[in-house]
Amino acid sequence: MKRVIVLIAALFLAMPMIAAAQGIVGDCSDCHTMHNSQLGQAVAKVGAAGDISTTPIQNLLKFDCIACHANPDASTKLYTLPGGSVVPQVSGTFSDGDLAAGNFAYSTASDRKGHNVIDLTAADGSNAGTVGDAAYGAPPGNAHGDHHGLDSGVFSVSTAFDAFTCAGARGCHGTRSQLLDGSTADWDGNASTPNTFEGTRRTGIAAISGAHHNSTDGAKTSDGYNTHATDGSDPAVHDGAVVAAGYRFIPGLKGYGNEAARWQNVDSTSHNEYYGDAAGESVGASAGCGVCHIQDNVSGGEGSRAALGSTLRVPNNSMSGFCATCHGVFHSMGSENGTSGAFLRHPSDWVIPNSGEYAAYTTYDITAPVARPTVYTAASATVTPGTDMVMCLSCHEAHATPYDYMLRFNYTYDGSGTMQAGAYVDQSTAQGQGGCLACHTLKGVAK
Repeated sequence: MKRVIVLIAALFLAMPMIAAAQGIVGDCSDCHTMHNSQLGQAVAKVGAAGDISTTPIQNLLKFDCIACHANPDASTKLYTLPGGSVVPQVSGTFSDGDLAAGNFAYSTASDRKGHNVIDLTAADGSNAGTVGDAAYGAPPGNAHGDHHGLDSGVFSVSTAFDAFTCAGARGCHGTRSQLLDGSTADWDGNASTPNTFEGTRRTGIAAISGAHHNSTDGAKTSDGYNTHATDGSDPAVHDGAVVAAGYRFIPGLKGYGNEAARWQNVDSTSHNEYYGDAAGESVGASAGCGVCHIQDNVSGGEGSRAALGSTLRVPNNSMSGFCATCHGVFHSMGSENGTSGAFLRHPSDWVIPNSGEYAAYTTYDITAPVARPTVYTAASATVTPGTDMVMCLSCHEAHATPYDYMLRFNYTYDGSGTMQAGAYVDQSTAQGQGGCLACHTLKGVAK
């Protein structure tokens, strides 16, 4: 009997360790405040400086997104709250390097280093300009120019992308439905002309609400939000559990989050796994609206894409497809991108040839990750040319890097970088530089 009791006790002792590797743990007060008041003082922290706010934060939170994930007290890339919850840090100076998506701190110093989310650049001031500043411009590779003449309020040729944020209608993570509240109407009675809408755009915490308590790493295979039932029965607007089902809280995006070292690409055996679809839809300039938009047709007309029941999908459920919702020209196929061997732009979600120099890329290199045609359930050290694909994140990191254009590797025009043609004595040495030369294994070899 004593042995059974000891075994049961050991299991209970092990349970908190298992839970700690997944979602939120510890005291509720680590993250929440009932009244934004402690001993008569406000406690809510906002922004990269962690300033105290007398205005309560929604969902009874003590931190907004940035104050939590760019915590000024964090000296390492993983910050542990008093109750044990581990919070990945996306911006700061860390003694142990950066997470898999990079570090937004680089983009506050130079707009070439990464995505310029207004949550951080506005707080930093060094690269912010002002809201409406034309210097922000539209995203490079925007497939639809001014979005067919509509002033979408998100970006266009005439409306600069000046409010790019972490989550929601103007961001990447969470529910990308356009409106938190409001209404649309076909004011002119013509379904072929844009409708107008009034309301509050869903951004920030409102887009991510509920997901943290359902958070797990591992394989994310749900395609929720990629379809929209005609009767509106599926959760097109918002559901915390569905947000959590997407890779990195991106509904509809498939992938595998590294469980051995959460949020990190460490080496060939410990890294995230990304999903690709070589036979998927093109998201180039000739693509239809439905490739990216799930449209609520209640009001009719083009403007109903901003209705409460409308949202954005992830084309092909793939990482490159997700990037293409803003940078669609960089995911174009067919005549828009030339032909194999004579591309106009580097292909994405394109199968790595199992021939020539490409056939030598067989060991996973974290400076040149690949996309897989299935969702892996563990990190694999093997790359399979003829099956695995090059994708957007093969060259770029999602947040920001020390290098221009958000590149994973040192690529420069002045000869100081490691991506140099003919600079190395043999294929093994050239390929060992990683980056471009991980795939183009002979381009670095001296002839």
